[in-house]
Amino acid sequence: MKIHKIPNQKIKGKLQPLNLQRVKGIVIHHMAHPTADVKAVESWHINQGYSAIGYNYWVGFDGTIYEGRGLNQGAHTLGHNDTTIGIGFQGDYSKPFKMPVEQFNSGIDIITYVRAIAPAVHKIGGHRDFMATACPGEYFPLAEMISGVRREVEEMMIYNYIDENMPEWAREAVQWAADNGVVKGTGEGLGLTDQDLKYITWLYRAIEKRG
Repeated sequence: MKIHKIPNQKIKGKLQPLNLQRVKGIVIHHMAHPTADVKAVESWHINQGYSAIGYNYWVGFDGTIYEGRGLNQGAHTLGHNDTTIGIGFQGDYSKPFKMPVEQFNSGIDIITYVRAIAPAVHKIGGHRDFMATACPGEYFPLAEMISGVRREVEEMMIYNYIDENMPEWAREAVQWAADNGVVKGTGEGLGLTDQDLKYITWLYRAIEKRG
């Protein structure tokens, strides 16, 4: 596991180091925003008068773990900041959304790390378990993450040829795209992903099927 520094991190003044012997809990948060990255969240917090981003650590969709306040007192859970470590997660989990595998596994990694450096931790929960709030959202896989069972990274399907391995709904569109030079293969084939198939099909329907 690698913990990254926030690029050009903003810290105003001096942060207060945590006494790890007094850290009893880990608080899990979501951003309640579908796409905000760590720099956007940092900017929000600084503009609200915080000394730095409020979370001790922060995990992006791609699994990147950032050090926010690290082992200094956070500003994430009112009344508990000196006895907990807060971990923020990119995304809005108040709405149906499946957490990316990379983010989920990194969540397990940073929780494991915090438990190792703060041996007095006995409570791991969502923000809602420490005060009245809906955070980290109904669709955050909190119990599964706390269990520590990692998810397997799903292997991405690549379609190199317009054959029976390609979904039937996409074949006509991909053939049109190939005939019109929209996609060009290499010596190894077309190299299309499921997302590519969806985009090509949308383009085909928009251009060829309109009206």
